[in-house]
Amino acid sequence: MAVIIDVARRAGVSKSTVSKFLNTPELLTEEYLVRVAKAVEELNFIPSNIARSMRSKRTNQIAMIVPDIVNPFYSEVFGEIRTYASKLGYSVIVYTTEDDLAELNRYIDNIDGFYSDGIIFCFLDEDGITQHIDNIHDKIPITLISWDIHSTNLNSVILSLRNSIFQISQYMTSLGHQRIAFINGPADSRISKEKFDGFSRAMHMAEIEIRDEYIKNGRNRIKHGYHNTSQLMQLEEPPTAIVAANDSIAVGCLKYLSQHDYRVPDDVAVSGHDGIQLSYIYDPSITTNVMPIADMCKSAVDMLINKIERPGSKSRQAIFTANIVEGKSTNPNAPSIIDL
Repeated sequence: MAVIIDVARRAGVSKSTVSKFLNTPELLTEEYLVRVAKAVEELNFIPSNIARSMRSKRTNQIAMIVPDIVNPFYSEVFGEIRTYASKLGYSVIVYTTEDDLAELNRYIDNIDGFYSDGIIFCFLDEDGITQHIDNIHDKIPITLISWDIHSTNLNSVILSLRNSIFQISQYMTSLGHQRIAFINGPADSRISKEKFDGFSRAMHMAEIEIRDEYIKNGRNRIKHGYHNTSQLMQLEEPPTAIVAANDSIAVGCLKYLSQHDYRVPDDVAVSGHDGIQLSYIYDPSITTNVMPIADMCKSAVDMLINKIERPGSKSRQAIFTANIVEGKSTNPNAPSIIDL
């Protein structure tokens, strides 16, 4: 594999001239530009990004930390961030915590070891995470995509999950249901607590009893939606509506119901949350509270790159809201495929 000295010899120039060609070509005359470019092409020379980043102290790489990548929501978030960042000259590498606090703390404690110019933390699920990150943001630019936080020291893209789940739960009460179940994520998770608060507030406002047997917890996966729905429908008095904490859980609910000959939404109505692509290609299409995922990701990348390129700039906050889109899982007259 050719290196800089090989290019210099082929072009009949110094190593410093080749370096200028790679980093500041505007400083070279047209003659030298042509000579070096020809040598680069003939030798099929590929500059080392690692070596260049050591000189410039920049990697043009962003790290992204998410709870997991199995949940389609985080896969879509990663896709949006990667696509938009690449247009701005940055690559993205994703790290997962697998919902493990110890793993998250290892990432934070070894923040200097990230081979990246900045980090996007996405919906990390601990009460103290904001304060923990707040203590290290002077070491590397950071942006949070999160629920409601109270720190103005960090770049943050916010959507209140409490309010968002309240909206979709209130929508379900507006359909006249009285027996409404809620299938949530892990019971000890901060995000799950936020979501349950939203569901609880909607039930209290509608004067609907929250039955203990109607509240289910598990991981945010399709199979947990399936198994929890199985338990709910075997109750002596099963629910007529299920609010799922995310669209993956909602898919699991609908899979169980369809396999056991329940009519949706006549026997049981189901709603989700997030607005992932699966919610509108699944049959029946899923009523969901759609997060503006693309806009949130673009905002997060813009904030982070601004901080990378202008270290002294002030941190910013952007607040987004979700929008309910009806599918056939609650409204038989809704489109088969939701236009999101």
